Amino acid sequence: MVSSPGRVFSRDSLMESSYVDGRIVSDRTVDSHVKNLRKKVSQASGNEYLIHSIYGVGYKVE
Repeated sequence: MVSSPGRVFSRDSLMESSYVDGRIVSDRTVDSHVKNLRKKVSQASGNEYLIHSIYGVGYKVE
């Protein structure tokens, strides 16, 4: 996501690139990981709005 700022990534594409072993995971798993990433990015840089949710589509980094 960071290498393509502004591009919207669907939950499915994030799951496919994150879980290459074919494991079955819930869409909510991605949401949980994004929540944790937001928290860590906010702590490190002070910018809590780096990762945006795009309703019904997925996520993007600005």
